[in-house]
Amino acid sequence: MFRLAIEEMEAWYLGDQVALLEAYPRAKREVLDRYVQDSVCHTWEVLADAIDPGGIAAIKKVGWPLPGQVKSEWAHKIGPLLNLERNRSPSFAKLRDGIRRLVS
Repeated sequence: MFRLAIEEMEAWYLGDQVALLEAYPRAKREVLDRYVQDSVCHTWEVLADAIDPGGIAAIKKVGWPLPGQVKSEWAHKIGPLLNLERNRSPSFAKLRDGIRRLVS
């Protein structure tokens, strides 16, 4: 099995809105509602607009290393809450199912 996760991580976080909202209860639902799962759409920017108070504009204004820092924070806060079965991301499901096949 071969998989590369590039913009997938943010798509996986957006695929489990229950986990995302548990980690970030003040997330902007209107941004989350506009997101089309696994679409090609600058996914990390969408996630930033949903959960960062200043959105992507504020993060880009500060510049590096802030983008890496917020992505690391998202991983620590949302990642542990992701539910393997609830996630609506097709790419997440393919990875999950592929790993299950490998370990069975």
